[in-house]
Order: sequence, then C-alpha cells, then structure tokens
Amino acid sequence: MRYLILGGGPAGIAAAKTIRKGKPDAEILLATDETEAPYLRPLLPDLILGEARDETILDPQGRDLVEKGVRLSTGRRAVRLDVGNRRVGFSDGSQEGYDLLLIATGGKPGVPAALKKELPAIHVFDSRKDALAIRERAARPGTAVVYGPGYLAIEACRALRGKKKEVVWIKPDFPKYGYPIAGELEASILDDVRNRGARILEGEDIVRARKKDADMSVIVTRGGEEIPCSLVVVATERIPSVGFLAGSGVMAGTGVLVDDFLRTNVPNVYAAGDCAEFADNSKDVGRINFGWRSAIRQGQLAGGNMAGGNKRFGGNEGDYFWALFGSSLLDRGRK
Repeated sequence: MRYLILGGGPAGIAAAKTIRKGKPDAEILLATDETEAPYLRPLLPDLILGEARDETILDPQGRDLVEKGVRLSTGRRAVRLDVGNRRVGFSDGSQEGYDLLLIATGGKPGVPAALKKELPAIHVFDSRKDALAIRERAARPGTAVVYGPGYLAIEACRALRGKKKEVVWIKPDFPKYGYPIAGELEASILDDVRNRGARILEGEDIVRARKKDADMSVIVTRGGEEIPCSLVVVATERIPSVGFLAGSGVMAGTGVLVDDFLRTNVPNVYAAGDCAEFADNSKDVGRINFGWRSAIRQGQLAGGNMAGGNKRFGGNEGDYFWALFGSSLLDRGRK
C-alpha cells in the first residue's frame, strides 16, 4: 500500500505519523513545496521579534519522520492530479503514484491588487523567509503598515510594536473564510492592540501603493489618507492552495470539499488542514477550519481513516480562536 501526502505542514505530518501507527509496513511519501525542514509557523512573530531562532522554530513533530520510515521530498509543488491513473504531477516534471492520497497543501495569503507591485517595502507574512525579511526591513526608520482583517494582522502588529516600530493597522472588513473576530472578543483584542501603541483604521482598505524614494513607499487608503511607510506587511487570510485540482474531478469550492470523514468525492482521495472545506449546514455555506491545532486534529483523523478508521471530524471554534498562534490571543496581547 502506497500513501502519498501533499503538504509538509501540521496536517500532513500528523497524517503521516498516524498512518504509520496503523500501517507499519506501508510506503509513505510526504511531498512538499517547502525547501526547508518543517517548522512552526505560529512562532514566526517571535522570529521577527528576535525571541526565537531558526533552530527553535523547527517543528518537533517533523523531526522523526525519517526514523519512522516516512520519505520526505522537499521542493516539489503539485501541479496536476490524474485520479484515473492515481498519479500526481509536480512542477519539476516528475510524477508519483498512490493508492491513497491526502491533499494537505494548506494555503497562501491573498494579496490585494494594490499591493502586488514590486515595491521593496511590501512583504507578505507567510514563511520563515518572509519573517526574516520583515525583521530586516523593520530595523529601518519609518512607519510600518499592517494590512489584514484578523489573526495574522494581530500578530504582525504585536511583533512590530515589540520592535518599537510605529504601526498603522489597516483593517478591512471581516475575513471571508473561517471564523471572524466579532463582538466582545473583537473589542477586547482591538483595545489590546491600541494599548500597545498601534493605530487602527477599521473598515478601511488600500487603493494604491507607490514608491516615494529608495527606502519609503506611500500607501493610499480608500478614505484618501496617504501614509508614508518603510514597511508594508501583508497579513491577510490564507486562501487554500487547490488550483492544481482543476480538471481532476475532485470537487473544490474555496477549498477541497470534504465530508465529516475528510473524504473528497473521489475514492481514495482525502483532504485536511487549511485547504479542506466542510459543509456548514447551519449557514448553507462551506467552512474552512483554519488554525494550527485544527490542522493537526484533521491530519490525525484523516490519517487514521486512510489507515482503516471510520471517525468523524467535529469542528471546534477554539482551535481557531485560541490556537492560531499557540495561545490565547488576549493573553498574547497582554504580554
């Protein structure tokens, strides 16, 4: 039996280790587009702050994959899926076959059109390399603009204020996916961010970005305010990485559509983590359970079911609200 897992994040790693427990003799290949050893994205803000080092953000769950007989193949991005022949094609031209497939490709931040310009001040907040680039840029004088609706933006503000940067958080409307921050929770968090010294422009958006000089850019808001800045951190919500499924027959909306057992509509193909979209019958829409803890739980359940189990996934808002960056957002804000 050959298991192929696409994605080296928490869902993929948890699935691989769970499959190994249930199928000690199976062949397991974990392919990821990352070129580095698995690391903990929740610690990236601490990497910006200088409170974490490269070696301390390594994911302990990923350190013994090889010892457990899981083959880790890095730098390989899936570009097509042939469900008829049970094969996945990769960007390097290679292919891999499978008996059972797990799609755990996660997501990438959505970058608004106004911030897609090649300006040195603009940095997407997603990877270890991004965090290091933001840290280097934050050492320069000037205001930092954070753009995004929710958790990533909150943590970016926390990290940059910890670096003594003047911070303007441009906070557009609610995120389109996952659980929004609202009500008393939102009010408490926004108060914490303000108390740390950040200025928040609620309900605003960016309509234009232009270069001012070699070190500075200017952000223009929908309301007409012009903000000179040396750094723009794009901390938007993650959009599931599922484009390679086009034409495959695997049904996808915003993410890969799955049932409560994390099965897709195609036999022997499962999905878990930030790329998996569940039906939310209470709202008649799809729901994506973003978050590190949720991805681990989904990976464990999907791996168990792929190894012969039959368990249902029960979403938990706490996995999203309290664990995207490891601990309570309110507690983190008061540190």
